[in-house]
Amino acid sequence: MTEPDRKEFVAPDAEECGTPKERPIDRAENSAVPPRRRFFATGLRALFEGVESASRSIQGRLPQARAAFDRLRTRLDQPPLRPPGALPEVGFAATCERSGRCVAACPVHALQFLGSSDPTRDGTPQLIPSQRACVLCDDLSCMKACPSGALTLVPKEAIRIGIAQVHHGDCRRSFGEPCRECVDRCPLGSAAIGLDRAGRVEVRAAGCTGCGVCELYCPTSPRAISVVPLAHASGRER
Repeated sequence: MTEPDRKEFVAPDAEECGTPKERPIDRAENSAVPPRRRFFATGLRALFEGVESASRSIQGRLPQARAAFDRLRTRLDQPPLRPPGALPEVGFAATCERSGRCVAACPVHALQFLGSSDPTRDGTPQLIPSQRACVLCDDLSCMKACPSGALTLVPKEAIRIGIAQVHHGDCRRSFGEPCRECVDRCPLGSAAIGLDRAGRVEVRAAGCTGCGVCELYCPTSPRAISVVPLAHASGRER
């Protein structure tokens, strides 16, 4: 009996045995972020960028906000602005009868009653220019209506309710905008307000009556020009 022919054994391919071949690792595929996770990552990144941008913007505005807050606090500590022709504050408060005639006589309803815990001031007339301003009416009605002498009749040019002060850090002109509202609206014109050589708003103390028209029409918030009592004027614009 002859020995059968020997044949060399060759192992079949793994796939032929039903076992899938191991695929090489695709690192790019393995590291890919699932769509949902990628969506949230993109959203968070945009959120953080927005917060960072807002933070920089707020930090840039902090000095102006602080200055506006200081002005508000200072105004609360100041005596109120009185009608045209008013006596100095102490004399005015002592002389005013609280009759309300000056308030009723004002043609533009610029005067209002002061509510105060101080009985010497409560019920006396005041002017709040950011709400309504004195228009320096031709009749000078409030002064003529006063029965007590707390308001005395003075020429229009001699009226000194207070004095306007410019806050250049808030003024649009400081940022290159050609705003002229305060200059163009002033009832006394260039005698009281104008532009200096640098193009900045300049209050001319000799002519400013403190009527508040400039403050009323100032378009910025906080207002870049405001009227303060004469006794509290800083003597310089900021």
